[in-house]
Amino acid sequence: MDIINIADIKDPNDPQGRSYREVNNAKEHNIPIGVLVELEDGVRLWVVQHGRDCDGTPLYELSADKDDTTPERVGFRNRGWTGGYSEDSLKVI
Repeated sequence: MDIINIADIKDPNDPQGRSYREVNNAKEHNIPIGVLVELEDGVRLWVVQHGRDCDGTPLYELSADKDDTTPERVGFRNRGWTGGYSEDSLKVI
């Protein structure tokens, strides 16, 4: 039995024939670090780090402290951050 990760399947809508992961990895983060954003529930936080989901989708790490931009360790988020927010779940203020 073969197991295939859906992110590695060819995206039928991509004219270049790339996988979903390749398409997502080519996407840029459109909200810069240091920008104030609002979540769907009205909470406002600062973008402090850019990240990516396992399929390459751009994600955003947020903090109540605009200057809290350093991860605790390389590859790990800061404990004061909340993250994994996609661009479409954030409103730039």
